[in-house]
Amino acid sequence: MNNSKPVRPELRERVMKVVEETGFQPNAVARSLVNKETRIIGVMIPDISNNFYSNLIYGIDSVISEYDYSLFLAISDEVVEKELKFLRLFKEKQLDGVIMASIHFLEGHFQQLQEIQVPLVVTGHDLPGYNIPTVNINNVQASYDATAYLIAQGHQKIACISGPLWDPPCGLDRLGGYRKAMRAHGLDIHDGFMQEGEFTAKSGYEAMRKIWEESIRPTAVFVATDLMAVGVLNFLHDQGVRVPEDVSVMGFDDLEMASLTRPMLSTVHNDPYMYGRAAAEQILKQLRNEPVERMSIVPHDLVIRQSVCVIGK
Repeated sequence: MNNSKPVRPELRERVMKVVEETGFQPNAVARSLVNKETRIIGVMIPDISNNFYSNLIYGIDSVISEYDYSLFLAISDEVVEKELKFLRLFKEKQLDGVIMASIHFLEGHFQQLQEIQVPLVVTGHDLPGYNIPTVNINNVQASYDATAYLIAQGHQKIACISGPLWDPPCGLDRLGGYRKAMRAHGLDIHDGFMQEGEFTAKSGYEAMRKIWEESIRPTAVFVATDLMAVGVLNFLHDQGVRVPEDVSVMGFDDLEMASLTRPMLSTVHNDPYMYGRAAAEQILKQLRNEPVERMSIVPHDLVIRQSVCVIGK
């Protein structure tokens, strides 16, 4: 059936005739027991409604499908108990590899990962001290570049809405890049100008409301995700504040919505499709016992649209 051994032509012809007459299909479960592989890659994401993750999935599938692998998708909703449950399920299903995107990474995760003992890649995190391949953007440098661009446009009073601080890349790293740029250019950060968001437009709206309540108001805001930046734009619109004439807004991720807002959002281009392809290629390298990089960096650049203007010139 799979040409694994030489067979007499007349015997092969008889077998194939029976296969055609009966409509026989090989049993995938039985075959996986013999070959010790399922040809299935598990992928865990926190939110399917966020098109960053849907594009990441497309990137993964574009690679693994070329090698006859299928995708097993798990959506955790950022609930730790669900993440741990899915890790146990991946083990029970004996998947050939696992790709995990933006999870909390508590000690329980590492215990489960050690028990799974399959090729693993994590996207959106750096995991120093653990021998786990990762795929990520340089969040500190990207946020530095975004903030430095605002400074180059004449802005000095710049606020920052970071991702949640439990998420080091979107929280600590993107906040760190902002602070690094402000220090490098000798600019002070006003009390209350740094607020924490939660990956939603609503949290961006509320964070901008807190910033707007300060005695000093910013001329620009760097927002760690485009989704939160939409909330910022909505708040400013509700207050009658013009963007970018009164306040400039810079986002991060370059989601499809960034070109659909009015004004269109200037942002950091962070390509989830390339994340997915890079992660899938790392998994396949492990399955072929080839050398794997501990960290793969996806390049970034600034996309300048309409939400930032020059001041003081």
